[in-house]
Amino acid sequence: MENNVLCNCGILRQSSQKLTAIYDEALKSSGLRVTQFAVLKNIHKLGKTSITELDTYLEQDRSTIGRNIRILEKIKVVSINKSSDKREFEILITKYGIECLQLARKSWEDINIKISSKLGKEKQKQMIEIMNVIQSI
Repeated sequence: MENNVLCNCGILRQSSQKLTAIYDEALKSSGLRVTQFAVLKNIHKLGKTSITELDTYLEQDRSTIGRNIRILEKIKVVSINKSSDKREFEILITKYGIECLQLARKSWEDINIKISSKLGKEKQKQMIEIMNVIQSI
């Protein structure tokens, strides 16, 4: 088998891992990883929410969201309460969670601006177009 065949999946995965590591490093002082930041940001936006509602906003697998929620609960940035529907739980951001989110948001904005500036408007537009094509496959 030839080793010089381009693997689109491998290139995207390596780039994604590198970009995630850059964001994680930037968010380190908040105690959150970029994946946790995304979930917490949506919990804050929605107010009292559930995994089902988060699934709609995040477009992620329910089990992935559930694992992230358990981690967020463990680090005390969200609280999980029973709801009237016994199949669901009510998820709320805590006061500490709001503080972490505010700190993370500033760090996220700073690194996001830095990456956008490094890419430039044209490459960033191309990247978005490519990702949209991939998502439509």
